[in-house]
Amino acid sequence: MISGTLKPVTLRRSCQACARGKRRCDQRWPRCTRCETRGVYCEYANEPFAVLNGIQRAPRKRASPNNRTTGTPSPIRLPLRLEIAKEYDGAAIRFLVNGLRGFTNTFAETCKTIFVHPDLYASGLPASIREMQLLCKLHVEADHRRRTGELFPLLQKRSAELHRRFKQSLSFDELLGCSQALLLAQCILALDGGGDPDQYSENISVMLDGIAIRLWEQAPVQLPPTLSRRHAWLMAESVRRTIIVSLMLKSAYSLNTRNYSVRTPFVDALPFDLRTNLWDDDSDATWAGEGPESPDSMISLHGYSDALESGHFRNVPPFGALILAACKGREVSSIPFPPPVPYYES
Repeated sequence: MISGTLKPVTLRRSCQACARGKRRCDQRWPRCTRCETRGVYCEYANEPFAVLNGIQRAPRKRASPNNRTTGTPSPIRLPLRLEIAKEYDGAAIRFLVNGLRGFTNTFAETCKTIFVHPDLYASGLPASIREMQLLCKLHVEADHRRRTGELFPLLQKRSAELHRRFKQSLSFDELLGCSQALLLAQCILALDGGGDPDQYSENISVMLDGIAIRLWEQAPVQLPPTLSRRHAWLMAESVRRTIIVSLMLKSAYSLNTRNYSVRTPFVDALPFDLRTNLWDDDSDATWAGEGPESPDSMISLHGYSDALESGHFRNVPPFGALILAACKGREVSSIPFPPPVPYYES
């Protein structure tokens, strides 16, 4: 009978060696870490997700749906995944991870990062951000004493509370404050937490993705006219940057644990303001009169990362350097900038 020759269907993702030994498999390609260490042959019943989406394989002949073979079920065509798998150089991954880890140190000292601006909250910082600054200070002190592990249970508890408050937030200001505090907590837990650094957690990835999507869906279409031009820009830019950092952290977490990342067209289409210098410009003169508005100041994140990779911008800000590493897997030092065009007086 034909049924006796068919292989049993399995949904197992672990390699055969780890499955037989009943060991946890990190599903690395072409060999998992355990097989690599032991020097044994590594074979998967179902190829890892990175292989299915990130590595080009020789095309296989697919039978036409009209040509049916007796006794063999017709294959079900899966929908096209709108995802792009990326595998980056180790140096670029370390730069990205260390850059995101550094947010907590900067925030502990100045209460400001590339996505959190204290001037946005004119009536004072939200309670969630104030509490997170205190935890960041405790983390810096614990890091100096090499005792960060003692702080992880408190951070995990606080992160869970922030996530609940994030899901129950009633105003957009509360939603933004919880999102920013939650991202700062995950910069420690996801990239420097007490868990297994090689063990990927889908819950963390889904949470970071959910932060970006909800901020995008609930961001106000129009800001109150009572806001000053600088305050209105800080509000819009804070939302844009928080969304980008959330997806950047998701990518860094995946790269740090699985050695590859998945990016969707939603990330590439995110708006980006080229006037990055305004984030650190506190002078009123900059916003006086007509202000710095320009119709050409907005670009897609994909367009900005392409321009960075092509060497279009010589003075790359820290935010741009992290975007280059997250979107292109490259460091600024590896970009071959074109030579400056000489100027000749007539």
